[in-house]
Amino acid sequence: MTDSRPKILSIDDNQSLNSMRQMVLAVSGFDCDLASTAEQALAMILTCHYDAILLDYYLPGTTGSQVANTIKTLRPEVPIIVVTGEELDEHSDAVHSYMVKGEGPEVLLAKLHSVVNAKSINSRTMQAAAS
Repeated sequence: MTDSRPKILSIDDNQSLNSMRQMVLAVSGFDCDLASTAEQALAMILTCHYDAILLDYYLPGTTGSQVANTIKTLRPEVPIIVVTGEELDEHSDAVHSYMVKGEGPEVLLAKLHSVVNAKSINSRTMQAAAS
């Protein structure tokens, strides 16, 4: 049995940035779905499995913290990384990690690998304990 590529949901109303993020993730070993609104993202979260979520802080009509809190009620096991254009004073317990967009793809990939690998290790540990 082969391991499948980790699946990421990227939520950002900047469609060109979201598309570039999808390309970077694709060549780095991730599958990536895109959503441009909170409503679209929540519908996708209800129907698909994601290993991690990248969430823009400023979305039309809402904030990343509000969306993260809703996601955590629906899928508490999925790590959320908030990606924002500036440092934030506000932090949410629903968010695993924060990063500033200007930090570059290497920081994004390091954060994703960290949360996906940690999630994979936890899953294997729970499966072994159940055996």
